[in-house]
Amino acid sequence: MWRNLGIAGVVSLALACAGLRPPTLLEKVEPPYPEEARKQGLEGVVTLYLLVSEEGKVEVAYVKKSSGHKILDDAAVEYAKGLRFAPARKGKKPVSVWMSWVVRYKSIPAHFLPKEYVDRIQKLYREAEKFQGEERSQVLQEILDEHEKYVTYLESNPGVNLNDYLRGFVLDEVYETWKDFWPIWPLRFAVYHDFVLRFPGAPEAGYAASKLTDLIKQDIEAVKDKAKRLREINEKRDVLLGAMYRFLAKNYPESMTPAMQREAEPYLRGK
Repeated sequence: MWRNLGIAGVVSLALACAGLRPPTLLEKVEPPYPEEARKQGLEGVVTLYLLVSEEGKVEVAYVKKSSGHKILDDAAVEYAKGLRFAPARKGKKPVSVWMSWVVRYKSIPAHFLPKEYVDRIQKLYREAEKFQGEERSQVLQEILDEHEKYVTYLESNPGVNLNDYLRGFVLDEVYETWKDFWPIWPLRFAVYHDFVLRFPGAPEAGYAASKLTDLIKQDIEAVKDKAKRLREINEKRDVLLGAMYRFLAKNYPESMTPAMQREAEPYLRGK
C-alpha cells in the first residue's frame, strides 16, 4: 500500500508532520557487505525510504534510488528493517513518519576540493528553494551526498580543519552554536545541523538528524581522548563537551544512553 504513494505522497506525508522532532538512530550498526558483492568488487549507494513507527521500528523499507546492483539493494533493505530509532515526536507524542536513509558500500571519494564543495552546496541550496516534490527530494539527496564526501574526507585526513570553508554556507545559528569549536576542532556534524535547520519537514531530515547525533557522540569520545594528549584541547575540554552534551539533551534527549546522561549531568547543571 505505502509503495503506491509515490515520492510526492511520501513527501507530503513528511511535510504534514513539519515541526516534529525527526527519528534518530538509537545504535549505530554497520550494514553487512554481501560476500558475493565483495568478491565481485561491487560498490554503490542505496537510497531508501523507511516508514518508522511510533515504537521506532521500521515497518516498511523500499529502494528509492538503486546502487545499480540488486544484491546491494536487497542487502540494504534487509539491513534497514533491523534498525531501531527513537521515534519521531510531535510535542511529546511519538508519531509514525517516513524518512530517507542512505546505505553506502565503499563509496569513498577519490579526492575532495573544499572550494568546489562549498560552491556546490551553495548552488544546491538555491535549487532546493525552487523545487517541490520529487525534484526537491533529489536535490536534498545530492546535498547529503556532498556532505558525506566532506565527512569521509575529514575522517581520512584527521589533521585537517576545513571549518572556515563551512562559513560559506552554514546558517548563523549553526556557527553561534559551535563557535568555540571553530579554530581547534574539525566540525563534521555542523553540516548536518545546518541541513536539519533548513529542511525540518523533509524525509531526508531524519537521516541528517541521525548523522548529526551519531557524529556528536563520536566527537564527545574523541574530545575526551585528545584532551589527554593535546594541551589546546585539554584547555577547552569542558567547553566543548558542555556544548555537545547540552545540544543533545535539549534537541535529541532520546539519543543519549543512560551512561551518557550521567556523564552530562555536571554540564547540564550549569547551563
